[in-house]
Amino acid sequence: MADTAFLTEITLEQLEDDPYPTYARLRREAPVAWIPAAGVWFATRFEECAEIGTGKHGFAGATSHPTLQRVFGAPNVLTSGGEEHADLRRGVDPPLQPGPVHQMIDALVRPVAKHYLAELAGRTEAELMSAYFEPVSVEALRQVMGLEGLVDAATLRRWFADLNLGVSNFGLDPESFAVADRASAEIESVVRPHLEHLRRHPDHSMLSHMIWTGREDGEPRSLELILPSLKVILLGGMQEPGHAAGSTLHGLFSRPDQLALTYADPEAYIPLAVHEGLRWIAPIGAVERQASADVTIAGVQIPAGDIVMTILGSANRDETRFDDPDVFDLDRSSRTHQAFGNGEHFCAGHFFARQVQRIMFEELLAALPGLRADPRQPERVTGWVFRAPKSLPVQWDPPGERPVVSLRTPVVEAGHSDTRLMQVRALRLEAEDVVSVELVDPDGAELPPWEPGAHLDLWVVADHAGHYSLCSDPADRTSWRIAVLREPDSRGVSTFVHEQLRPGMHVQVGGPRNTFPLAAAAEHRFVAGGIGITPLLPMMRQLHRQGTPFRLDYCGRRRTGMAFLEELATYGDRVHVHVGDEGSRADLEQLATQALGAGATMHACGPERMVSALEQHAESTGLPLVVERFAAGEAHREDDGPFQVTLSRTGLTLDVPADRTILDVLEEKGLPIPNVCREGNCGTCETRVLGGAVDHRDVLLTPRQRRANERMMICVSRAASSEPLVLDL
Repeated sequence: MADTAFLTEITLEQLEDDPYPTYARLRREAPVAWIPAAGVWFATRFEECAEIGTGKHGFAGATSHPTLQRVFGAPNVLTSGGEEHADLRRGVDPPLQPGPVHQMIDALVRPVAKHYLAELAGRTEAELMSAYFEPVSVEALRQVMGLEGLVDAATLRRWFADLNLGVSNFGLDPESFAVADRASAEIESVVRPHLEHLRRHPDHSMLSHMIWTGREDGEPRSLELILPSLKVILLGGMQEPGHAAGSTLHGLFSRPDQLALTYADPEAYIPLAVHEGLRWIAPIGAVERQASADVTIAGVQIPAGDIVMTILGSANRDETRFDDPDVFDLDRSSRTHQAFGNGEHFCAGHFFARQVQRIMFEELLAALPGLRADPRQPERVTGWVFRAPKSLPVQWDPPGERPVVSLRTPVVEAGHSDTRLMQVRALRLEAEDVVSVELVDPDGAELPPWEPGAHLDLWVVADHAGHYSLCSDPADRTSWRIAVLREPDSRGVSTFVHEQLRPGMHVQVGGPRNTFPLAAAAEHRFVAGGIGITPLLPMMRQLHRQGTPFRLDYCGRRRTGMAFLEELATYGDRVHVHVGDEGSRADLEQLATQALGAGATMHACGPERMVSALEQHAESTGLPLVVERFAAGEAHREDDGPFQVTLSRTGLTLDVPADRTILDVLEEKGLPIPNVCREGNCGTCETRVLGGAVDHRDVLLTPRQRRANERMMICVSRAASSEPLVLDL
């Protein structure tokens, strides 16, 4: 039996300074233990933290917690349970879901980040916690909550510090509670009048959501019900984005090689860095639960009513789950961590927090080249309930010219072997935010033949290709042409093409592949929306050469954004242009009816709304219709097909349809798998692969890990071939 006498020697000061040696010993010798200095139980291993956090063994919200109820009041989203907790979450969760966050996050955070970085212009050193990470995080919180005009950022930061002092006060120091009480009273005096106004005049702010959303009876929540949870959000809302970002940069400084990778390919590596930073130093390092009955866990009996702290900062460094857990490593094999908690109390703002960090790092690395720790001033990291750098002094290089990309080697090596090396011969601005790229063989060799409708895979970032339709003449074997629309929400390909690609550069190109072939018909009708014109250009060129009748209806919002209008003018009255802001809109139902009457086959390419409308008309009338859609998300692509997965532990083989994910099918079969984001960006559903090739569509695995084919995110990734996948499930 392990000697547990050391438990009485653990002090709050030790934990505050550096808890990790203590956590490691606790995991080895006393994974569930009473800590006298804190007056609560600690659970320090990954397994027990997950079980307790998800409510196993009857654990629930810690209504008797020594500091939380004292500082925040009750009920609050951290300690409540059942319908009371569910009602509070119905007011908090909706504006923090991926959809609403995606719609507002860039416009909200990026200008703030640019503002604070502009204040560093002309300098080559700063303390980044106070100069950047904290103020950007606080301002993002201030705006999303709807607190503009009520409180400034400096006051929010002071409230955070004062509430933090009380919540972390396990020594029960009266003066620390007094500081927190003063902050709590000030918060209520400032916010209460505005909340009263929102009860009468709702708006779109998060404060208004907390009062009104999910109230089926139409009655707003009382202020006494929401004020405790508002204080929780004010505390945690800065801890996770701003302080977690500081910890992530602290970790990158410990790995200069991985910091260099992140600078070289921010689109690929910033999400990895954010995820690993949350694991390496969990910003909220301990979460409380309360035993609802006497329970034995890890061989230790815990009496009913006792508080157990699930030490997330320790669980995330459990050596049975993570190789070299104390090392910051973007390339680690296991990614599922508990930084956002577990179960019904899983952090509502997890997606918002990660997106704030992502934008902060995108702007930071673009603005400050050669970022590094200041060797004259050590970084200072403290805390165990909340842990983060208290100061992060850094240096960087004066801004210089963008490094010149070598023209003798490809921009990046392709992620697949079926590619060819090609040279950029010309770039041309075809319309607003549309650039055409002309590609040739570097040695002047003849290019392979292709048919109208074919596309290429363009490799200009490290871990994924952009897919672009060929829009040149199929009869020309000397060059290929594609057109690239600048997409602000892309994963880097279109941005690279518009900002960095230059004539003379070499790129790896896959294909051509054709999933949108020109159907044989006596007459053709084409409908294009925006950049959807590109695959139709070669079709019309071929039909014109053959003398086959056709008509094109080309739709766009603005004429300045419609590419290839001059080229299309050569076809005369066979081309009809519909420009939204000029009052000319295509009647899709009429176009479908006319095509059917002419006995024509219709091809359409464009946005989802347009294509879906034409499909409905075609289904109801029998019109022959061939379509190509813009990609709506990484989980599903137009050329997806069905495949099979075999679960190795049971031998069960399941069919995964083209329009479903592996996660969907497992859930439908009553086989729930832990998951959170369903977008391939959190790592919760990571699953070991035992056989078959994976088409990776997540944003977490590095190129090396993808090539290794040892794990996948089953919420988005699929089989890459007809061979079934074998999963360790």
